[in-house]
Amino acid sequence: MNRLEHRRALVTGGTSGIGAAAVRRLVAEGARVAFTGRDPQRAGGIAEETGATFITADVRDPAAIRRSVAAAVDALGGLDILVPNAGVLHHGPLGETTDAAWDALLETNLLAPILYVQAALPHLGAGSSVVLIGSDGSVWGEIEIAAYCVTKRAVHMLTRMLAVELGPRGIRVNAVCPGDTAPGMVTGVGDRAALPDVSTWTKPPTGITVHADEIAAAIAFLVSDDARSTNGTELLIDGGMKAALRANTVWAEASR
Repeated sequence: MNRLEHRRALVTGGTSGIGAAAVRRLVAEGARVAFTGRDPQRAGGIAEETGATFITADVRDPAAIRRSVAAAVDALGGLDILVPNAGVLHHGPLGETTDAAWDALLETNLLAPILYVQAALPHLGAGSSVVLIGSDGSVWGEIEIAAYCVTKRAVHMLTRMLAVELGPRGIRVNAVCPGDTAPGMVTGVGDRAALPDVSTWTKPPTGITVHADEIAAAIAFLVSDDARSTNGTELLIDGGMKAALRANTVWAEASR
């Protein structure tokens, strides 16, 4: 399937998890892709596997954001797709979230997508598409990751406002909102954890843990012409976990 042939895409945070899956999927569907990250070593395998162009950039640095967009446009000859995927997680209650943690969360999860859209806008024409990364935690807050949920809820409103603002220019803006997604999110405030043991995760009503490849497939749909009338949408992909109160008990009870 080459429904993204001749499209040029920039994916941030593309060295692991959902970002890496998005790079692979967009390339597989015919797009030319550039992706960012902070670690060239982690990026090497993905660049070699896919042929995508790696650009070193820290999304907390506004100058690096502008440079990475310019580098992507130079490498690809333009830009049609933007996926500001880079994100950071933080565990703890709001009352114990430090100023430094708030800075990292807001600058990475909210401000960086805004700055990436601003930097990319001069290069995005009619038919272009932006996909932001929300979270199931912004639908029903999760107390274990409270501040993270707050920043992701803001991403939902950012999606809606950009969709209305940019729609008349022919630029669509949507969000995917992943539930617990294998192989897991490893970048936290101030550290990078080992991959979690996903076999211990609570199963959604489907009994199937969401995988990064499924999020990438949704991203590919949203940036394609198949979704030409989809704008301002927040697509929740969580196996039904947020469909109802105590949905997280359904699979366990059915399996007894």
